Amino acid sequence: MGLSSQACAIETQSKQTLRLAIGSEPTEGFDPMLGWSHGSYLLLHSPLLKQDSDLSWHSYMLESYQHSDDGKLWILKLKNGLKFSDGSPLTANDIVFTYNNAASSGGKIDMGNFDKAEFIDPLTVKITLSSAQSTFINILGSLGIVSAEKYDAKKYAHHPIGAGPYRLVSFQAGQQLLVERNPYYAGPTNDFDKMVFIFLDEDTAFAAAKSGQLDIVRLPAGIAINVDNIKNMKLIKRQSVENRGISFPIPPAGEIDANGVPIGNDITSDVAIRRAINYAIDRQLLSQSILEGFAIPAYTGVEGLPWNNPHSAFQDGDITKANTILEQAGWQLNKEGLREKNSIVAKLTLWYASGDITRRDLAQAIRASLKPIGIEMNLRAGSWEMVEHYMHANPTLFGWGSLDPMELVHNYSSKAAGVGFYNPGYYKNHYVDEILEEALSQADQKTAISLWQKVDWNGATGTGIQGDAPWAWLVNLQHLYLLNNCVELGKSAPEIHGSWSILNNVDNWAWACK
Repeated sequence: MGLSSQACAIETQSKQTLRLAIGSEPTEGFDPMLGWSHGSYLLLHSPLLKQDSDLSWHSYMLESYQHSDDGKLWILKLKNGLKFSDGSPLTANDIVFTYNNAASSGGKIDMGNFDKAEFIDPLTVKITLSSAQSTFINILGSLGIVSAEKYDAKKYAHHPIGAGPYRLVSFQAGQQLLVERNPYYAGPTNDFDKMVFIFLDEDTAFAAAKSGQLDIVRLPAGIAINVDNIKNMKLIKRQSVENRGISFPIPPAGEIDANGVPIGNDITSDVAIRRAINYAIDRQLLSQSILEGFAIPAYTGVEGLPWNNPHSAFQDGDITKANTILEQAGWQLNKEGLREKNSIVAKLTLWYASGDITRRDLAQAIRASLKPIGIEMNLRAGSWEMVEHYMHANPTLFGWGSLDPMELVHNYSSKAAGVGFYNPGYYKNHYVDEILEEALSQADQKTAISLWQKVDWNGATGTGIQGDAPWAWLVNLQHLYLLNNCVELGKSAPEIHGSWSILNNVDNWAWACK
């Protein structure tokens, strides 16, 4: 199956039009109040700040931004003459509306300690936080601005008016998205007047790229390894913080949540089991054999970021050490060759989302790696709705990865336990909570980094292998793309978890051929 004739007829190939297949369509449309563009996707909307490849911040929309010494008050000064994609003025009133509405809309956006935004004058906004939040700058760098006058919650998702580098021309569900350059964008102009996003499965997109119908295609590692000598195309790797990891239920079995969903597991509630699994898994082998070398080992959920503990890595793939840990903790081998303690046999079920080949292959490799230490791991896959029912009582394979240290809070804070997909294992450690709160309460993001690093290990406790090991982090994926030889993407901040994160620096893309 190739591209539809309708898709091909929209635009002939030229340096002004780019055709992409980089992921599935946004099921909820293009409304920042519903999570679109949050943390990524610089396309139809612009946040107030933008992150560079070195993770520093700059702005095309703000003349200046500063916070009070206690971190609770932010003053934002807008540049003069800002406009939305329809040419209407973008002023402080739109900033105030966007932030206050995001906080009250009940959407997918975590606004943290945000209290209120206030209009001071057409170019000045005051934002008040209920308490200091060192990660609030990430909200300034992720929430796309909408028009106060033209925002309609019922219609906006498919008729957005934003301030990003492009504006929507048409959206055909299940088929494609067509966008054109926004002439009022405050940032730099790239070389592409129009972009057509085609919604195809990975195999079909690859076939279309080989036949010259697409300019940018995202590929999984299993397909990328077979890319060789495709006419006018090149394979590139983009740094990513998208990871894969296994969450372990921490309490013993027997609890249920408010919806009657079971919580806890009598096997993984023993830290010896969790540490042994961490040591037994060979992350380098996973990176090479399952991800075809297009991944790096990960020992935390923030691998490669400034707030990662530089001493978090350990010697994995160590079956001897894993067996020793289990023996010393009283997990003895029974006649079936499985570990057993207090009449409990180490038989676990690993859940993962179906339809993802990488997760399936990782799960199979993990199951094989645990056999030598006497742990049996059965595999179950299902929709996320099904996984959500079982993830509090069974090890579960997840994908995370963002450029916001709040991810540490979401994965480890006891307050986040059982909130959506946050902290699915119900991990609780009073001392870790204190470290997280201290890091969050800093007025400045830089002063918080050394505190974030202590979440893994502070010398006495933590979430890493020396501490509670509530997760077995596995790998950071590299994002792989097949590109037209004439397309240059430039430098970007590391890509995050999500199909469209390649767009973060779209305003710097270029056509390199004459």
